[in-house]
Amino acid sequence: MNQLYTSWLDNICRIWMERKPEEVQSLVAEQFSWYETPFSVPIINDQAALISEWQSVLEQEVIVCKYHIICENDVVCVANWKANFTRVPSGEKVELDGIFEFKLDESGKCTEFHQWYCSE
Repeated sequence: MNQLYTSWLDNICRIWMERKPEEVQSLVAEQFSWYETPFSVPIINDQAALISEWQSVLEQEVIVCKYHIICENDVVCVANWKANFTRVPSGEKVELDGIFEFKLDESGKCTEFHQWYCSE
């Protein structure tokens, strides 16, 4: 198993669970594309916009995030991820099941990210 992929997934989950949106920029290359759905245009391609998008984690608590790598090669990793959390202040409980597909450069920074998910 490629340690860069595992490390990247561990860090994205940690950042989410610890609610530290400012740290998400450490996971991406200077130039990257971030897709919220697999076939749309990228919604984000700069670090400031990514941090802004991640501010929503501050409205979540009791966050659990886990993943399982489905397949990987030298170019791309595909992982199934699951998350659950409570929305603040509504108290709504959310369970998500999704896919991350991402590419990393040689230093372990994400250059392209796609995700999709559904609520359980």
